Amino acid sequence: MLVICYGIAKSGSTLGFELVKGVLTGAGYDQKKVRSNGLKPRARGNYILSVTRQTITDIVETIGPNRIVAAKTHSRLSDDMFAWLEELQSQRKVQVITSYRDPRDVCLSLVDHGAKARESGRKGFAKIRNLDRAADLVDLAIPKFRAWSALQGSVRLYFDMVAFSPDDAIAAIEKGLGVSCDHEAAKQYAFEDAFTQRNKARKSRFEDEMDEEDRKELTARFREFIERACIANDQGLFTRYCERILRGGKVDSRCSSRIL
Repeated sequence: MLVICYGIAKSGSTLGFELVKGVLTGAGYDQKKVRSNGLKPRARGNYILSVTRQTITDIVETIGPNRIVAAKTHSRLSDDMFAWLEELQSQRKVQVITSYRDPRDVCLSLVDHGAKARESGRKGFAKIRNLDRAADLVDLAIPKFRAWSALQGSVRLYFDMVAFSPDDAIAAIEKGLGVSCDHEAAKQYAFEDAFTQRNKARKSRFEDEMDEEDRKELTARFREFIERACIANDQGLFTRYCERILRGGKVDSRCSSRIL
Protein backbone atom coordinates (compact mmCIF):
# COMPACT_ATOMS: atom_id res chain seq x y z
CA MET A 1 0.00 0.00 0.00
CA LEU A 2 1.13 3.52 -0.80
CA VAL A 3 0.29 6.04 1.92
CA ILE A 4 0.04 9.49 0.33
CA CYS A 5 0.56 12.24 2.89
CA TYR A 6 -0.67 15.57 1.57
CA GLY A 7 -0.45 18.71 3.66
CA ILE A 8 -0.94 22.43 3.36
CA ALA A 9 2.55 23.98 3.54
CA LYS A 10 3.52 25.04 7.08
CA SER A 11 0.57 23.17 8.58
CA GLY A 12 2.66 20.55 10.34
CA SER A 13 2.62 18.38 7.23
CA THR A 14 6.19 17.16 7.74
CA LEU A 15 5.50 16.31 11.37
CA GLY A 16 2.35 14.43 10.34
CA PHE A 17 4.29 12.58 7.64
CA GLU A 18 7.02 11.57 10.07
CA LEU A 19 4.43 10.44 12.61
CA VAL A 20 2.88 8.22 9.93
CA LYS A 21 6.32 6.78 9.22
CA GLY A 22 6.86 6.21 12.94
CA VAL A 23 3.57 4.33 13.18
CA LEU A 24 4.40 2.17 10.16
CA THR A 25 7.92 1.44 11.38
CA GLY A 26 6.53 0.44 14.76
CA ALA A 27 4.03 -1.82 13.03
CA GLY A 28 6.83 -3.66 11.23
CA TYR A 29 6.88 -1.87 7.87
CA ASP A 30 10.27 -0.39 7.06
CA GLN A 31 10.28 3.05 5.46
CA LYS A 32 13.40 2.83 3.34
CA LYS A 33 13.41 5.01 0.24
CA VAL A 34 11.60 3.50 -2.70
CA ARG A 35 13.25 3.53 -6.11
CA SER A 36 10.55 4.66 -8.53
CA ASN A 37 10.28 7.11 -11.42
CA GLY A 38 7.34 8.65 -9.59
CA LEU A 39 9.47 9.82 -6.65
CA LYS A 40 11.94 12.69 -6.37
CA PRO A 41 15.35 10.99 -6.42
CA ARG A 42 17.26 13.36 -4.13
CA ALA A 43 14.55 14.06 -1.58
CA ARG A 44 15.16 13.30 2.11
CA GLY A 45 12.33 10.74 2.06
CA ASN A 46 9.78 9.44 -0.41
CA TYR A 47 8.43 12.57 -2.14
CA ILE A 48 5.94 12.61 -5.02
CA LEU A 49 6.59 15.59 -7.29
CA SER A 50 3.63 15.16 -9.62
CA VAL A 51 0.51 13.10 -8.99
CA THR A 52 -0.43 11.34 -12.24
CA ARG A 53 -1.80 7.91 -13.03
CA GLN A 54 1.62 6.85 -14.24
CA THR A 55 3.53 8.02 -11.16
CA ILE A 56 1.05 6.51 -8.70
CA THR A 57 0.88 3.24 -10.66
CA ASP A 58 4.69 3.03 -10.76
CA ILE A 59 5.03 3.59 -7.02
CA VAL A 60 2.24 1.17 -6.08
CA GLU A 61 3.74 -1.54 -8.29
CA THR A 62 7.23 -0.95 -6.91
CA ILE A 63 6.00 -1.20 -3.31
CA GLY A 64 4.09 -4.40 -4.00
CA PRO A 65 1.24 -5.97 -2.01
CA ASN A 66 3.14 -6.85 1.17
CA ARG A 67 4.62 -3.49 2.14
CA ILE A 68 3.11 -0.23 3.38
CA VAL A 69 5.20 2.82 2.53
CA ALA A 70 4.50 6.50 3.15
CA ALA A 71 5.28 9.25 0.65
CA LYS A 72 4.74 12.98 0.99
CA THR A 73 3.42 15.43 -1.59
CA HIS A 74 2.26 19.02 -1.93
CA SER A 75 0.97 18.34 -5.43
CA ARG A 76 -2.65 18.96 -6.39
CA LEU A 77 -5.13 16.19 -7.12
CA SER A 78 -6.64 16.91 -10.52
CA ASP A 79 -10.36 16.38 -11.07
CA ASP A 80 -9.79 13.62 -13.62
CA MET A 81 -7.76 11.65 -11.05
CA PHE A 82 -10.40 11.79 -8.32
CA ALA A 83 -12.58 8.76 -9.10
CA TRP A 84 -9.59 6.59 -10.06
CA LEU A 85 -7.67 7.37 -6.88
CA GLU A 86 -10.77 6.88 -4.77
CA GLU A 87 -11.13 3.43 -6.29
CA LEU A 88 -7.49 2.62 -5.43
CA GLN A 89 -8.19 3.71 -1.88
CA SER A 90 -11.25 1.45 -1.68
CA GLN A 91 -9.04 -1.43 -2.89
CA ARG A 92 -6.50 -0.62 -0.12
CA LYS A 93 -3.75 -0.03 -2.64
CA VAL A 94 -3.57 3.61 -1.55
CA GLN A 95 -4.36 5.43 1.69
CA VAL A 96 -4.50 9.22 1.79
CA ILE A 97 -3.68 11.15 4.98
CA THR A 98 -4.02 14.93 4.94
CA SER A 99 -2.64 17.60 7.28
CA TYR A 100 -4.09 21.03 7.99
CA ARG A 101 -3.95 23.91 10.45
CA ASP A 102 -5.72 27.14 11.32
CA PRO A 103 -4.96 29.32 8.26
CA ARG A 104 -4.12 32.31 10.46
CA ASP A 105 -1.29 30.34 12.05
CA VAL A 106 -0.24 29.02 8.64
CA CYS A 107 0.11 32.61 7.44
CA LEU A 108 2.34 33.51 10.38
CA SER A 109 4.49 30.44 9.81
CA LEU A 110 4.81 31.24 6.09
CA VAL A 111 6.02 34.76 6.87
CA ASP A 112 8.57 33.31 9.31
CA HIS A 113 9.72 30.84 6.69
CA GLY A 114 10.01 33.59 4.08
CA ALA A 115 12.32 35.57 6.34
CA LYS A 116 14.50 32.52 6.97
CA ALA A 117 14.64 31.77 3.25
CA ARG A 118 15.87 35.29 2.45
CA GLU A 119 18.47 35.15 5.22
CA SER A 120 19.86 31.86 3.92
CA GLY A 121 19.68 32.82 0.24
CA ARG A 122 17.15 30.14 -0.67
CA LYS A 123 14.50 30.86 -3.29
CA GLY A 124 11.67 28.79 -1.85
CA PHE A 125 9.21 30.99 0.10
CA ALA A 126 11.59 33.98 -0.14
CA LYS A 127 8.91 36.17 -1.75
CA ILE A 128 6.61 35.83 1.24
CA ARG A 129 7.22 39.09 3.07
CA ASN A 130 3.83 39.81 4.63
CA LEU A 131 0.53 38.28 5.70
CA ASP A 132 -1.27 39.32 2.51
CA ARG A 133 1.15 37.33 0.35
CA ALA A 134 0.95 34.39 2.75
CA ALA A 135 -2.87 34.48 2.70
CA ASP A 136 -2.84 34.34 -1.11
CA LEU A 137 -0.89 31.08 -0.94
CA VAL A 138 -3.25 29.65 1.67
CA ASP A 139 -6.17 30.53 -0.61
CA LEU A 140 -4.58 28.34 -3.27
CA ALA A 141 -3.75 25.53 -0.85
CA ILE A 142 -7.17 25.06 0.77
CA PRO A 143 -8.89 23.73 -2.40
CA LYS A 144 -6.04 21.23 -2.83
CA PHE A 145 -6.47 20.09 0.76
CA ARG A 146 -10.24 19.74 0.27
CA ALA A 147 -9.72 17.65 -2.87
CA TRP A 148 -7.43 15.14 -1.16
CA SER A 149 -9.64 15.06 1.95
CA ALA A 150 -12.80 14.48 -0.10
CA LEU A 151 -11.64 11.01 -1.16
CA GLN A 152 -13.75 8.51 0.71
CA GLY A 153 -11.68 6.98 3.49
CA SER A 154 -9.05 9.73 3.72
CA VAL A 155 -7.71 10.48 7.21
CA ARG A 156 -7.43 14.15 8.26
CA LEU A 157 -4.85 15.21 10.84
CA TYR A 158 -5.32 18.63 12.47
CA PHE A 159 -2.09 20.33 13.58
CA ASP A 160 -3.20 20.84 17.17
CA MET A 161 -3.93 17.13 17.52
CA VAL A 162 -0.65 15.99 15.94
CA ALA A 163 1.54 18.45 17.83
CA PHE A 164 -0.18 18.50 21.22
CA SER A 165 -2.28 15.31 21.44
CA PRO A 166 -0.12 12.90 19.43
CA ASP A 167 -1.65 9.75 20.93
CA ASP A 168 -4.99 10.74 19.42
CA ALA A 169 -3.28 11.34 16.07
CA ILE A 170 -1.53 7.97 16.26
CA ALA A 171 -4.85 6.26 17.01
CA ALA A 172 -6.40 7.91 13.93
CA ILE A 173 -3.45 6.82 11.79
CA GLU A 174 -3.60 3.26 13.14
CA LYS A 175 -7.31 3.06 12.37
CA GLY A 176 -6.87 4.40 8.84
CA LEU A 177 -4.00 2.06 8.04
CA GLY A 178 -5.32 -0.98 9.90
CA VAL A 179 -2.16 -1.38 11.98
CA SER A 180 -1.07 -1.01 15.60
CA CYS A 181 2.22 0.20 17.04
CA ASP A 182 4.11 1.26 20.15
CA HIS A 183 2.90 4.85 20.66
CA GLU A 184 5.97 5.93 22.61
CA ALA A 185 8.32 4.66 19.92
CA ALA A 186 6.32 6.41 17.20
CA LYS A 187 6.41 9.70 19.13
CA GLN A 188 10.12 9.30 19.82
CA TYR A 189 10.77 8.93 16.11
CA ALA A 190 8.54 11.82 14.96
CA PHE A 191 9.38 14.36 17.65
CA GLU A 192 12.99 13.55 18.44
CA ASP A 193 14.68 11.54 15.68
CA ALA A 194 13.13 12.80 12.44
CA PHE A 195 13.65 16.07 10.60
CA THR A 196 10.36 17.96 10.93
CA GLN A 197 11.07 21.66 10.14
CA ARG A 198 9.47 22.73 13.39
CA ASN A 199 9.44 26.48 13.98
CA LYS A 200 7.70 27.79 17.10
CA ALA A 201 5.45 24.73 17.52
CA ARG A 202 2.68 26.79 19.13
CA LYS A 203 -1.06 26.66 18.59
CA SER A 204 -3.25 29.74 18.15
CA ARG A 205 -0.25 31.96 17.48
CA PHE A 206 -2.53 34.49 15.83
CA GLU A 207 -4.08 35.36 19.19
CA ASP A 208 -0.99 37.14 20.49
CA GLU A 209 1.32 37.51 17.46
CA MET A 210 -1.10 39.21 15.07
CA ASP A 211 -2.47 42.71 15.45
CA GLU A 212 -6.22 43.13 15.75
CA GLU A 213 -6.76 44.47 12.24
CA ASP A 214 -4.88 41.60 10.56
CA ARG A 215 -6.58 39.06 12.81
CA LYS A 216 -10.04 40.36 11.90
CA GLU A 217 -9.19 40.47 8.19
CA LEU A 218 -7.84 36.92 8.04
CA THR A 219 -10.62 35.57 10.24
CA ALA A 220 -13.18 36.99 7.80
CA ARG A 221 -11.22 35.77 4.78
CA PHE A 222 -10.99 32.18 6.01
CA ARG A 223 -14.15 32.08 8.13
CA GLU A 224 -15.76 29.03 6.53
CA PHE A 225 -12.61 26.93 6.73
CA ILE A 226 -11.88 27.99 10.31
CA GLU A 227 -15.39 27.32 11.52
CA ARG A 228 -16.14 24.14 9.59
CA ALA A 229 -12.74 22.43 9.29
CA CYS A 230 -10.71 23.69 12.26
CA ILE A 231 -13.40 24.16 14.91
CA ALA A 232 -16.32 21.89 14.01
CA ASN A 233 -14.38 19.22 12.08
CA ASP A 234 -17.38 19.18 9.75
CA GLN A 235 -16.91 16.34 7.30
CA GLY A 236 -19.79 17.64 5.20
CA LEU A 237 -17.52 20.48 4.05
CA PHE A 238 -15.82 18.11 1.64
CA THR A 239 -18.95 16.93 -0.17
CA ARG A 240 -19.02 20.26 -2.01
CA TYR A 241 -15.76 19.46 -3.73
CA CYS A 242 -17.12 16.14 -4.93
CA GLU A 243 -20.26 17.84 -6.22
CA ARG A 244 -18.24 20.47 -8.06
CA ILE A 245 -16.07 18.05 -10.03
CA LEU A 246 -19.15 16.07 -11.05
CA ARG A 247 -21.10 19.14 -12.17
CA GLY A 248 -21.50 19.07 -15.93
CA GLY A 249 -20.73 15.36 -16.20
CA LYS A 250 -22.32 12.11 -15.16
CA VAL A 251 -23.46 12.38 -11.58
CA ASP A 252 -22.45 9.53 -9.32
CA SER A 253 -25.21 9.58 -6.68
CA ARG A 254 -23.03 7.73 -4.20
CA CYS A 255 -20.42 10.48 -4.38
CA SER A 256 -22.72 13.51 -4.50
CA SER A 257 -24.93 12.47 -1.59
CA ARG A 258 -22.58 11.00 0.96
CA ILE A 259 -21.13 12.80 3.96
CA LEU A 260 -17.37 12.30 3.76
